[in-house]
Amino acid sequence: MIKLPTPFSVTTRKVTLNNLQKQEYDIAIIGGGITGAGILLDAVARGLKVILFEKQDFAIGTSSRSTKLIHGGLRYLKNLELGLVREVGQERAIVFSNAIHLVRPEKMLLPLFPDGSLNKFTANIGIGVYEWLANVQAKERKSMLDKENTITLEPLLKDTKVTGSALYTEYRCDDARLVIEVLKKAVEKGAEAVNYCEVTDFDYDDKNTIKAIRLKDATTNETYTCTAKKIINAAGPWVDELRKINKSLEKKQLHLTKGVHIVVDKKKLPIQQSIYFDVPGNRMIFAIPRDGIIYLGTTDTDYKQNIDTPNVSAEDTNYLLNCINNLFPSIHLTPSDVLSSWAGLRPLIHEEGKAPSELSRKDELFLSDTGLISIAGGKLTGYRKMAAKAVDIALQYLVKEFPTTHTWKKSNTISIHLSGGDFDSLAHFYSYKETKIGETKEISTNISFVSLLVDRYGTNVDTILDIAFDNYRNLSPSQQPFALEKAAMTYSKEHECVVYPQDYWHQRTATNYFYTQYYSTNQAILDEIASEVFN
Repeated sequence: MIKLPTPFSVTTRKVTLNNLQKQEYDIAIIGGGITGAGILLDAVARGLKVILFEKQDFAIGTSSRSTKLIHGGLRYLKNLELGLVREVGQERAIVFSNAIHLVRPEKMLLPLFPDGSLNKFTANIGIGVYEWLANVQAKERKSMLDKENTITLEPLLKDTKVTGSALYTEYRCDDARLVIEVLKKAVEKGAEAVNYCEVTDFDYDDKNTIKAIRLKDATTNETYTCTAKKIINAAGPWVDELRKINKSLEKKQLHLTKGVHIVVDKKKLPIQQSIYFDVPGNRMIFAIPRDGIIYLGTTDTDYKQNIDTPNVSAEDTNYLLNCINNLFPSIHLTPSDVLSSWAGLRPLIHEEGKAPSELSRKDELFLSDTGLISIAGGKLTGYRKMAAKAVDIALQYLVKEFPTTHTWKKSNTISIHLSGGDFDSLAHFYSYKETKIGETKEISTNISFVSLLVDRYGTNVDTILDIAFDNYRNLSPSQQPFALEKAAMTYSKEHECVVYPQDYWHQRTATNYFYTQYYSTNQAILDEIASEVFN
């Protein structure tokens, strides 16, 4: 039997590019981050013929370099952005419901100090307003704690001047995996998505309206043309680069700011739970435990250097280390304790005279005379709403210009479970995880890794386990302990369009951020397996 390629594999990617000349799409999307992925799913769910192009790998930019929280942005209350807090706050529950395997409730401790920006009264009121706007469920609402209970929850605060704290709920998320699962669901519904394919120019009709985009495949340097009725530019920090090519860079432009995170071993910073705390300069910092490490962030500084390679400077690292060392007098972190780090760029809308931390996180649409629709700003949490706004605009044009073939349809992604997210509750998810752990005992006793696979892939773990069991007896003795890892790589190549090994280590698994010790310990055998699978 001939094995056909899956809809989202490297093989299908080549077929899609080779067939571009024969197709006309309703919408072509530029940018493979969370905004572009959300637009792809929203559009195909409304019955549109749609394709997405990303010049590097999916989620390689801002969408894999965030604080990895699905949250309403408590700090945005300080800027009185009530509409933003309400919108994205209420979206938290929807994102959680549609991707339970990726999004997890996370208790956040906000310690209060005499010289802090919040006291018990203002914290109680502020978080209360936040929870009201976000329509937070009763079981997840805040608790105001006294000093004794605060120290019980977080013993490292014992020798500080803490007066109490607020304990409230946010949601932790794997941001890049969220992008991949949105893309997979869109492809499952008939959309197409191609990574490593850069938009180099636009073609116009006699009315100076965009009719097609020119492309270059970064893996072969071959060029292609894609014809589409509408083009949506959702390229994140690169939005203005495309607007320049389109000669539609108007007065309102992006203001890029850099956010840096660093990772340390939990043994070096043994906090008991996530903490959100005040630092000088009217800023707040997160410290979040995850799988034996703690990640700290974030900074917020102007950025005017190379967009493709934002760097983590020594100044950025020292700033975050000083913040945590000042909070906990018994902790003495140094740069040598940093296991990994990442820098991401926020594509915010420029406002004259405002500092980076004062700029609004609201999204905004830019419509050019040539028909290019651009969208920028916004937050990870609000991706679904951003997508709906962009598709609404595109569909309005399509209905007006092509009334015989297009009719208006409302966005309907509110209840679409993402790929791997076929769970009706968190209890269902945990029950499924226990079942999978039991099923793998014949080929793996590494319970923590099986648990991690379920966290990454949700119900798609069934396919990974099928691959692992089919291949187990054919593996060499050295590879058998890594049967599940090899199966996950194979799955990612065939179902998640992994082109290069670094796509797997970076955007599909975040190994380079959170599991550096695991990788370095097993580097030789893991590189051997990756070479076999991806080359």
